[in-house]
Amino acid sequence: MSQHICKCYALCINAMQYMELLPEDRRPVAGTAGSLYRHKQLIRQLPSYDHDPAYCHSLSEVELKAMAQFVKSLKEESLGVGEVALPGEKCTAVKNEKASHEQPDPEITANGTAQSPLSNKSEYHCSGCGQLAAMDSPVVYADRAGYTRLWHPNCFVCCECGEPLVDLIYFWKEGALLCGRHYCQSIRPRCLGCDELIFSEMFLQEASGHVWHKEHFCCWLCGQNLRVQCACDKRQSK
Repeated sequence: MSQHICKCYALCINAMQYMELLPEDRRPVAGTAGSLYRHKQLIRQLPSYDHDPAYCHSLSEVELKAMAQFVKSLKEESLGVGEVALPGEKCTAVKNEKASHEQPDPEITANGTAQSPLSNKSEYHCSGCGQLAAMDSPVVYADRAGYTRLWHPNCFVCCECGEPLVDLIYFWKEGALLCGRHYCQSIRPRCLGCDELIFSEMFLQEASGHVWHKEHFCCWLCGQNLRVQCACDKRQSK
C-alpha cells in the first residue's frame, strides 16, 4: 500500500514539473490561453471525421468498411500516449517487470561482459534535439518507440507540422512521431474541399498534388465541376 502511495506521489510530482517546463501560454489550465490552445489543437490534430464515420459526409458501404479497417489498424499499430517520467525511470520499471516474469537475455558488450538492454545509464539524450536530458527533469517516453528513447517535453512534437502533440497523443510511423492529422493523411488522401480523408478509390488529384472527392472539385458558388469553366468565373473575370 505504501509503495503504491509513493508511486502516485512521484507521478504527481513529475506531472507538475512537466507542466512547468511548457511555455506558459501552452499550459492547459482551465480559463487560460493554454486551455484555448489545447482545444484548438485537439480539433486540428485529431479531427473527429478521421476516426468516426458519424462526422463524415454520407459514406458508402464500401467506404465505411475501408474506414473501419483503417481505424482498427491505426489503433493497433501506431496510436500511443506519451508517458512522463524522469530519465531512466521507465527503463527501470520495464526491466523490473520483465525480471518478474522471465529472465531477459543479456547483451554482450565489447569487453565481453553481459549487460541488460534496459540497464541504467548515467546519461540520456533527447531523441528530438539530441541534447542531454537533465536527470532531475521530466521527459516523455513513447512506448511504441521503445523505452531507450525519450524526448524533452518541448521536443515531443509532430515531425510534419512541428506542433506539440496535444495531450501527448502520438502516432508512430517509420521511426517518427506524428500528430493524428498528419499520420492519417500519410496513409489516406485528404480532400482539400471538405478536409475529410478519402476512402473511395475514385478521386481527383491536381498536378499541384491537391486531392479532392470528385463531388467536391467544383465551384463553391454554383457547384459546377471545375473542369468546365462556369458562369461565376466569367463574371469574376470582368
